[in-house]
Amino acid sequence: MTNIVFALVAICLGIWGLITYWWYTVDVIIAIFPLALLFVGIIALLAGLKNTGLKANLVRGNKKPEATAPITRKNDE
Repeated sequence: MTNIVFALVAICLGIWGLITYWWYTVDVIIAIFPLALLFVGIIALLAGLKNTGLKANLVRGNKKPEATAPITRKNDE
């Protein structure tokens, strides 16, 4: 029961703060929006790199894999 009372008080104070200090709230949203876009873009870029397999090439560097003997398969006769 006390949790509900504290939650309602917090909601009322939050609404009062939004109404009283509306322009500060807008300033904060304007400041956070570019940062959110930056982080979402970085996450999307990393997800795209993970799907393409470029990460393995970046970690390994420009080293080429060592040549191994080709594996021959037997033909079914």
